[in-house]
Amino acid sequence: MNNRVVKEQLLKIIDNKKLSHTYMFEGDTIETLSKYSKFFALHIFGDTERNQMLVESGNHPDLYYLSTKETSIKKEQIEELVRRMNQKPIESDYKVYIIEQFEKLTPQAENSVLKFLEEPPEKTIAILLTINKSGILPTIHSRSQHISIQGEDEDRINALPQLSEAERTTVNVLSLNTTHVLELDDKFSTIRNEVINFSNRWIHDHPLTLIDMKRMLDLCDDRRDQVMLLALISGFVRQTLHHAIGLEDFKPFETHMPEGNDVHPAKLTRILEEIQEANRLLTFNVNPMLVFEGMVIGAKG
Repeated sequence: MNNRVVKEQLLKIIDNKKLSHTYMFEGDTIETLSKYSKFFALHIFGDTERNQMLVESGNHPDLYYLSTKETSIKKEQIEELVRRMNQKPIESDYKVYIIEQFEKLTPQAENSVLKFLEEPPEKTIAILLTINKSGILPTIHSRSQHISIQGEDEDRINALPQLSEAERTTVNVLSLNTTHVLELDDKFSTIRNEVINFSNRWIHDHPLTLIDMKRMLDLCDDRRDQVMLLALISGFVRQTLHHAIGLEDFKPFETHMPEGNDVHPAKLTRILEEIQEANRLLTFNVNPMLVFEGMVIGAKG
């Protein structure tokens, strides 16, 4: 959904007095999700100069923003949140709490917040921010109103100062998960370079493509890495396809694109179909090596 439309949707929810107890904002860039959650909270309180100042400074007494630099959000942090939210509003009619990177909750913390979501105090609103919704309990999903928010270019680029300009372009154009890229650290650059090498050889039917594929896949620690790998490969192949038909409107990679008699739209389209099928198989927990081998071999027709 276009982010301008998202803002209109959030304001309409407030204007129509149809606020739910729980919202889940999902996207690929936590900075953008944070920005929109505060926008929503501000307008729930009332868009006054005083509320703007209090929300922006992090001092609004009716807003509790929970975030951590640690790898997990623990039960004790949720218990403190619940304690704060059980108090009556001071400045506004509502109390709002925001949990950044909700997927970080430990199982114990998730169970604690689930109980609170099931029986929240009157006029208490939860905004759960996530960049990896697959790890969240289905019961929490079922109690949430889901709103998808695409990461904004400036937020995505500013979140990755350690990357080169070319690498930031790749992340931005392909809308990769910035937090995931940050967690990969230097390994992201290695994976990206391997993707360029592998994709070039795959498109040209090089005999060592399967060896390249295994080396590339060995860099991936889990399914999230493998999904990102497919997004990178798909981006390279799509850019090659656009280049082959004379379009320069899609350029996630600032590098020379494959050319020659063996590079043509029909072949590239077939490769993209195999990548799409590989994505589908990964969601069904098929062995990654079998998925990627099948993808490479299947593209030959």
